[in-house]
Amino acid sequence: MENIAILCGGNSDEKIISIDSAQNIYENIDKNKYNAFKIIHRDNLIFEVLHNKKKIQVKNNDFSFLIDNNKYRIDKVFMMIHGDPGENGNLCDFFDDLNIPYTNSNKEISNITFDKYLCNTLLKKKGFDVPSSFIYSDDCKINFPCIIKPTSSGSSLGISKVNHTNEVSSALEKAKKSGNKIMIEEFLEGREFTCAVFRSKKKIISLPITEIISFNDFFDYDAKYNNKSLEVTPAKIPKSIAKNIKSLSKEIYAKLSMRGIVRIDYILHNKKPFIIEINTVPGFSKKSIVPQMLKSENIKISDFISEQLDELDSN
Repeated sequence: MENIAILCGGNSDEKIISIDSAQNIYENIDKNKYNAFKIIHRDNLIFEVLHNKKKIQVKNNDFSFLIDNNKYRIDKVFMMIHGDPGENGNLCDFFDDLNIPYTNSNKEISNITFDKYLCNTLLKKKGFDVPSSFIYSDDCKINFPCIIKPTSSGSSLGISKVNHTNEVSSALEKAKKSGNKIMIEEFLEGREFTCAVFRSKKKIISLPITEIISFNDFFDYDAKYNNKSLEVTPAKIPKSIAKNIKSLSKEIYAKLSMRGIVRIDYILHNKKPFIIEINTVPGFSKKSIVPQMLKSENIKISDFISEQLDELDSN
C-alpha cells in the first residue's frame, strides 16, 4: 500500500483549522488502500508524525520515519496546510527535490494565488473580472466603501470593510497583524458564491456552487467560524448564472495550470461574477464548504480522496 502524508500545521493563524481539515481526511481516507499518517509541520522543515498520541520525528533526507522498528517512506502528500508554508507553495521545492508528488499546485502558481494582489493582477491580465485594487501607501487616495486586507492571509483574517476615513487606521492595524503588505480593494455590493473545481481523469470537474450569506457586513472570520453565516449548497440561482460561474472556474483552473481541489470565491455584482479570492488548499474540516459540496453531489469523501491521490500518478 502507498504511504500517504496528510500534511497539516504550518506557521499561519490557520494552524488549528489545518489540523481539523487533516483529521477529516484521515478519518475518511480508504485504509484498505493507503497507509495514512497525519504529519504536522512545526517550523523550519521540522515534521512530526502524530501516531497513538506520540510525536515521531520525520527524517528530511527521504521523508521517512520509524514506527515499531518499521520504516515508512512517504509516497504522496495530501496537502492540508492552509497558509504558510503549504498553501503559499513554500514546501514545493522540498517535495520536488525528493520526487514526492503533492496534491496542491506548483510553487509558482501557489505563490501568486496566495498573494491576493498578485492574483488579482494576473487574473485581470488574463481577461477575468476582479475588483479594482492597489497596495496601500501613506499617500494613497482611498474611495469608500472599500475592503482593507493583508495580501497574504486566509480565513478572512485581518480583513475589514471600511466606510469612512476615521476607520482606516484601525483597519490597517488589524490587517498588519496578519501580514505586512496591505491592499485596498473596491467593495462590490452583491451576493457571494464559491465554486470548487478539480481534475479527474484529465477532465476538470466542478462541484455544486455554494452561496455564502453572512450575518455580518461581509464573510469575515467571525462569520465563518462562529455560526454567523449560512452556506447554501447548491446555491439557489438561475441556471445561466450557475453555468457561467462553473465555466469561469474551470477556465481559471486550466489557464493557471492548477492542481488538486481549488475553491474560487465570487461576488455577483450587477449580474456579473467578480473573482475575489482563489483558495488552492481550501478547508476540509467537517464544517468546511468543500465537504458540503461533495455531499450535495453524492460523492463519498473517501472516493474523492482516492481520486485526488490517484490523479498524482498522471501529473
